Amino acid sequence: MATHVIVHRTASSLPWFLFGAGLAAAAWWGLPLIESPKLENHFFGLFWYSMLGLGALLWAIPAEQRALPQTVERRYCLLGLVPLWRQTHPVGDFTGITLDQEPNIFGRDSVWVILTGKTGNTFVFARFRATQRGVGKADQLANALAALTGLPFNEAPK
Repeated sequence: MATHVIVHRTASSLPWFLFGAGLAAAAWWGLPLIESPKLENHFFGLFWYSMLGLGALLWAIPAEQRALPQTVERRYCLLGLVPLWRQTHPVGDFTGITLDQEPNIFGRDSVWVILTGKTGNTFVFARFRATQRGVGKADQLANALAALTGLPFNEAPK
């Protein structure tokens, strides 16, 4: 019998690719700052590219969550392919699976799939937009996690 694994990753989503393309476009747009003969433009270019470098670093190491029948882990992978660092937790550290809806001031609300711990700690497994489709995906993922790990699925989003 094959071991079932549930994986939630952001590196394969369209917004992740669009953000990478936006970083490349911003790098191209800032070229006149470093190609200029004026010293003050070089200063602004240094600032511009240091901010782009920070954004590229955060973009290049996305997180993915994996659930197995006995463990739950978060992995940070280079470009979503090569694991660099992982956190592993046994399923016994958690008491259940919940959905939590967070109202945002700007933009749409978010629905979070959360594994709640015995000592009050939590493990956020996934985030979806709080649309009808997003809530349906979160509910489907929470039910699949409950079936795989044996943890009870406690409540629906508020």
